Amino acid sequence: MEHRTSFLFDLFSPHDNLLVRSVSGVRISLRYKLLLAFLMLVSMMIAMAFLGLQTLGAANQRSALLIRDQQIIAIFNRIHHGISDAVTFSHDAAMENPGEQKPPAAKLVNEIHDLILFSGQSLRKLGYETTPEGAKLMGVHRQMQALAPVAMAIQTNRRSGDLDAVHRIAMEKFTPAAQRIQRETFTVATTIQRAMERRAQATREDYIRSRQLMAVACLVAAVLSLTAGYAISSSVLWPVEQIGRTLGQVSAGQFGARADVPNQDEFGTLARDVNRMSLRLGGLYSRVEAQKAKLAGLNSELEHKVRRQVEELERTNRLRRFLPGPVVNMITQSGNSEDLLRSQRRHVTVLFADLRGFTAYSNSVPPDHVIGALNAFHSALGPLITLSGGTLERFLGDGLLVLFNAPVRCGDPAARALGLARDMQAGFPGAVRPWQTGSFRLGLGIGIASGQATLGQIGFEERLDYAAIGPAPNLAARLCERAQDGQILLCERTARAVGAPLGPAGPFRLKGISGMVPAFVAENAQRACKPDSVPPGP
Repeated sequence: MEHRTSFLFDLFSPHDNLLVRSVSGVRISLRYKLLLAFLMLVSMMIAMAFLGLQTLGAANQRSALLIRDQQIIAIFNRIHHGISDAVTFSHDAAMENPGEQKPPAAKLVNEIHDLILFSGQSLRKLGYETTPEGAKLMGVHRQMQALAPVAMAIQTNRRSGDLDAVHRIAMEKFTPAAQRIQRETFTVATTIQRAMERRAQATREDYIRSRQLMAVACLVAAVLSLTAGYAISSSVLWPVEQIGRTLGQVSAGQFGARADVPNQDEFGTLARDVNRMSLRLGGLYSRVEAQKAKLAGLNSELEHKVRRQVEELERTNRLRRFLPGPVVNMITQSGNSEDLLRSQRRHVTVLFADLRGFTAYSNSVPPDHVIGALNAFHSALGPLITLSGGTLERFLGDGLLVLFNAPVRCGDPAARALGLARDMQAGFPGAVRPWQTGSFRLGLGIGIASGQATLGQIGFEERLDYAAIGPAPNLAARLCERAQDGQILLCERTARAVGAPLGPAGPFRLKGISGMVPAFVAENAQRACKPDSVPPGP
């Protein structure tokens, strides 16, 4: 180690290197030296980036031209092959079998019509009307339009059975014109193909030149960066070595040691401060160092312990708002609460419960009766939620929403939700009986739905809630609106998952949901629910 340190000292010593000595002797703050080096490096990176963007832009332009050439070649090749097929159909028309399902004369007319449509669409879509290729394509398009009446004449004469006229028109009028189009399309496609090959070769050559230019630029940037980095780091490393060596000697009890640093920046000031410090420390240094080390260890241990306990309390308090106590203990012990509460989509069962007659009740009784009834409602049903393994997603004033299979997965969530709903309907009357009045009475309706929901934490730093958003919560809320006092309405998917005998209810036309929605009522429902009218079938 001592040999290595000596080697570094000799290598970066300002007395042995003119560049390092020049940088060290400059009367500029170290931060400005580093800032200048950083600006130089950033400038080179920006220059290289602009060079790369310029090269990339040129490559993109060439690629666009190549793609355009390929599209034009494809258009002319399509027309060339189509005309070849049309010539074949025209020759076959004179010998076609009248009993064929689709004779060649009809194929000829259809092929010419398709080619006219294709060439016209190509002109409009690709916008080649103002280019040389577009002008040639327009000429071919017009020639094919001129072939259309000839093809119709072949078809008309073939239908009348005049095979001689068909043969004469095909050989004297149709075939020569079609062959001219073939020659022209083949010539254009071949010319463009050759031009495209030349452009591709030029692109490859430009790429090689650009790569060489980038390599040279990178080499120059690397050399300049290494030179600047060497000068700056050496002017920093050498005084650091000197000051470190002096501090090491002082820590060993050699309080007469001095740091010889000629720098005119912060390191020079630091070296002078170190020299003054070594004069004043004396015999107090060893004891202060021992106490400092001991205090640092105690502070680190205490900070770690406090941080761990605070994190544990925050995690536990946050989870207790959502989950039952045993589940919270399980999560805090395993340490995976963040993974559990992350945003995700999952199949869940949602129970939505809401008080019936609460609006009239709250407008007619004293405020302490309203709060007392709500507290009795929540106090009686809250422990049932915990026992069922559900997650209380949120209170809704006179209602509540419970999730099953989120955030903790559970088996048979639909059956759990139905069991909880029955327990809630059974325990509700006794819980609110002391707060019932003669003419204004409270009831409980429950809706249950299963399906996909988006789960995750919403809110802001001081207040976060675990929420479920999607079709299942919305459907559960709409079924709850339909449920009467003492009634439990289930969607069709939940009813299938439960498998127990359920009575039909509905179908309903629910707000925000298209179509008629089938529903089922649990067997302990107190009242029947009148379905909406179903429109007659077709």
